[in-house]
Amino acid sequence: MAELIQDTSCVPIAQLSPNLAAPSTRSIKAIVTLIWPYSSSNASLTVLLAEPDFRLRKTKGQVRVQFAGSSARIVFEAGIGSGDEIILSLDGAEWMKHEATPQTPGRGIEWDLKYTERLVLQARLSELVVQFKLLITYS
Repeated sequence: MAELIQDTSCVPIAQLSPNLAAPSTRSIKAIVTLIWPYSSSNASLTVLLAEPDFRLRKTKGQVRVQFAGSSARIVFEAGIGSGDEIILSLDGAEWMKHEATPQTPGRGIEWDLKYTERLVLQARLSELVVQFKLLITYS
C-alpha cells in the first residue's frame, strides 16, 4: 500500500485543476487546518487542507475536500483532525466548482475535491502514521 502513495508525484495545491494531466499519478501533501464534523445522517465529512509551508497558503494554497459515503466513514474512524499531515492521491477525486454560498476565507483555488468510494490517503496523526486505500467496485 505504501508504494501507492509513494509512486505518485506531489502537486502544489495552487496548481490543482480538472485539467491536470494524469491525475491518478498525482497527490497533494497538506496539513488539515479545519475539519467539519462527520454527519452520520448524510455520511459526509469535510476538511480544509493547506500547504505545509504557511507562506504558500495565501496564494491559492488551500483546498476544501469533501468525503462522502465510505470514504467519510474511513476518514472519521481514522481520527484525522486539525494539524495532521496527509498525502492525498488525486485518484478517485471528483472536481466540484464552488457553489454560490459564502466561501472559506483565504482558500484560493476555484474547485473543491470530493471523494466517495475511491480513496488513497496517508496521514500522520501526531506520532502515528495511518495509511489506507478504499476501492469499492460494483459489478
